Amino acid sequence: MDLRTLTGTALLLAVALLSQSLRLILPVPPIASMFLIGSLVGLAMLLATLRYGVISGLVIAWVTPVIAFMQSMLPFAPFIPLVGIGNTVFVLLGRLCQHQPVWLQTFVCSVTKGVVLYGSFSLLFIGFSVPYPIEKAILMMMSWPQLITSAIAVLGTRFLLNRKAFKVWQ
Repeated sequence: MDLRTLTGTALLLAVALLSQSLRLILPVPPIASMFLIGSLVGLAMLLATLRYGVISGLVIAWVTPVIAFMQSMLPFAPFIPLVGIGNTVFVLLGRLCQHQPVWLQTFVCSVTKGVVLYGSFSLLFIGFSVPYPIEKAILMMMSWPQLITSAIAVLGTRFLLNRKAFKVWQ
């Protein structure tokens, strides 16, 4: 990994982690916080992937759920790999679809990530006893909101990558 890639990855990881910390300092309702933070973290992941490579996106994809667990946003440690897998799917599909029309990349990335997260958490809850209110809340967060935050992340990334200011840094 060259210095430019390492620096870019570190900066985007910092943006993602600072975004996750917004919930600790901004008095925003949880649903609004989920949409704002999820979109910003997804944007940082996909931007890192498309600017610096898949490894950069995967670093952010796997560090952010660990920090979310440390901030008590993921209440149980077994949730970390499930979110990491969902993020990995998002990063890999984002890279695979980067030359496709924006609507196709948005659709593929957001729907697949939502299905993977909802499905994996549903399977986990079959064999892992969690209090019903927590299970219900987690499944709600891993359902349709993932479609929206992923779509915003893809659209935001494509917008930023098409800006003239970003082309200067290439």
